[in-house]
Amino acid sequence: MEFRSAEELCRIGSLKWTGIKPADGSDVLGAWVAEMDFGTAPCVEKVMVSAIQDGLLGYNPTWLAPEVSEATAAFQKKRFGWDLDPKAVRVAPAVLPALEAMIQYLVRPGSPVIVPTPAYMPFLTIPPALGHSVIEVPSLHGDAYPGGWTLDLDGIKAGLEAGAGLVILCNPWNPVGRVLTEAEMRALQELVSRYDALVFSDEIHSPLVLGGRDFVSYARMGAEFASHTITATAATKGWNIAGLPNAQVIIPDEGLRERWDSICQEKLPHSMSTIGALGSIEAYTNGDEWQREIFEVIEGNIRTVTEALAPTEIDFRPPQATYLTWWGFEAYPQFGDSPASVLLERAHIAVNAGITLGADYSKWARMNLACPPKVAEEMLSRVLDVL
Repeated sequence: MEFRSAEELCRIGSLKWTGIKPADGSDVLGAWVAEMDFGTAPCVEKVMVSAIQDGLLGYNPTWLAPEVSEATAAFQKKRFGWDLDPKAVRVAPAVLPALEAMIQYLVRPGSPVIVPTPAYMPFLTIPPALGHSVIEVPSLHGDAYPGGWTLDLDGIKAGLEAGAGLVILCNPWNPVGRVLTEAEMRALQELVSRYDALVFSDEIHSPLVLGGRDFVSYARMGAEFASHTITATAATKGWNIAGLPNAQVIIPDEGLRERWDSICQEKLPHSMSTIGALGSIEAYTNGDEWQREIFEVIEGNIRTVTEALAPTEIDFRPPQATYLTWWGFEAYPQFGDSPASVLLERAHIAVNAGITLGADYSKWARMNLACPPKVAEEMLSRVLDVL
């Protein structure tokens, strides 16, 4: 695989490389938003270019959604062993509109929403915008837990006792990179079922599980899981086509699916990206080889960072999935209450501020390692220089 230099990536001008600038306006190393610096799979590119050449640039053809559903189910079977009925798959323009529809039309009106933190930033901002307060549940952290993080089930229970109607689950977990175990999910299910709540399971990072690990979807665990769960996934993160938004909503439970179809589906924006959906079908069907190549790069970057940070007191756990990583700077006063600001101004690295992922994480930052190895090495060098 050939890599572009940091200078080339700045010139190309993706959001990741141009969306955040220091006060002096100079170029930065882009390491924040969930984009990869590798383009997309050649087979995906070929299908999308062919569609453009054919003029397939309008609204979604009637045959497109069924083909997306078939490809999604086939991918879930091939990659994860889930025998998913294509009839359980619906299409959406993106994951977040599906979450918005669920909160607006399926969750008890006005009930709080539980968000285990650290969390993907919109999970903390969308519910309040729709009239639902957020109960942040900081997760348990330390060497005693697999991957350094686990759900605080007592905290989640307290939120459910307080009347929460929804738990937002992110699996694989952005930003800590955990793949939840079946034991963790079963413990969560028992609580959610006891308190008659719902689960929104964001599984958009599941195509990015690393190291050959197993991944089990929450709703796949059994009827008692599926009966209260809306699952959302997409190929947009795994094959780097987020600018062509399309997603899939998986609802194996017939009763919940009927509620979704009668209320939510018609409330979603009317179309996904036609080009993006065609790309997703191809990604799910023939995109494995390219992913194996990028996994080698991402895993190599993770090893480089893990080894370099081992002698330091930066809190870093190598992710089990995804290229997003979570760095704790609590031991270093020079990073203050906003490591992201320090890294931007002193190291010219653009990262996500930890405070946006949870109130308890002001001294943390989220960094993206889906980049050329030389960029990862330069980013690491700049962080260590600040130390």
